[in-house]
This record gives sequence, structure tokens and C-alpha cells, in this order.
Amino acid sequence: MLAIFKTGGKQYSARAGQILKVEKLEGSKGDKVSITDVLAISDQSTNSLGKPLLKDASIEAKIVDQIRDKKIIVFKKRKRQNYRLTQGHRQYLTVLRIESISYGGKKSTAELETKKVKKTETKVTKEKIESKEVKVTKKKTVAKKVVNKASPTKKKSVKKTVKKTVKTKKEDK
Repeated sequence: MLAIFKTGGKQYSARAGQILKVEKLEGSKGDKVSITDVLAISDQSTNSLGKPLLKDASIEAKIVDQIRDKKIIVFKKRKRQNYRLTQGHRQYLTVLRIESISYGGKKSTAELETKKVKKTETKVTKEKIESKEVKVTKKKTVAKKVVNKASPTKKKSVKKTVKKTVKTKKEDK
């Protein structure tokens, strides 16, 4: 289940179990937060859009950490006025882990989402491993063929040194 919600003047899309960095929310590390400003929810079979918000939709999240973002530089300049101003800014952020998404009696939790992802990952990784084994065996046979071919020998180059005589002005007279 995918949900689009708004917080801090921005919109985010999230799935259960996902970790997001959002604008600062009140609370400390380990607190649970409920977000009711849900704009849309998409399930495998249905899509629900709000006008502007969905009623009875909520997202439960846990605060993982309260951090600050990387520094940005704000530079202001007015031409021909000898005016320059440089400032730095670090935004306060809250790191959230989406625990569950619920709407209309349906609930998607982080545990269910991780199980689905693990099943698909194991199938994909097995296929990748098998295809890599095939490629590796092909590469080895090609390398053996190249080694068996005789490579032409290179001729040794001989450097010749030439002595130059420089005449000075005194010798010419």
C-alpha cells in the first residue's frame, strides 16, 4: 500500500516500513506520531484520491531520530552597490519509520511489507546468481583460448646515441 501525505508544507509518498526525512515534528526519539493529512492511497487493486484529504485515513510512524540537514550557503549580492551577504543554514529534520498505513478498514504494516519484499528478492537473487555463474564459465573458456594462442615476439629496440659538438665563438675566430 502506497500513501501520499503532507507535512511541513511538502508532500511525501511512503510505504509501510520505509524510512523518511521530513521537516521537524514535535517529539523525541522513540515517540509515535500519527499523520492524518493523507492526500491519496493506492492499493494493488484500488486508488483513492482525497478532495483534498481522505477521511478515515491515517499513517502511524515512529520517530527514529531528530537531526539537522547538511549546510547550505545563502549568498546575496547587489550589483554596483558593494553589497554582499553570506549566510549558512542547516534545516532541522525528523527521521520517521512508517509503521502502518490504514484506510477504510484495510491496514498495511511494516512486517507484511518486508515479508513481501523478501520473497521477491530471493527469487530475483537466485536468478541473478544463476545467470552470473553462466557468464563466469563463459569468460573462463574465452580466457583459456586466448592463452593458448602464440603471441608474436617484439623486437628489441636499440637506441643510438649521437655526440654533438658545439662550437663556441672563440673557436670560430
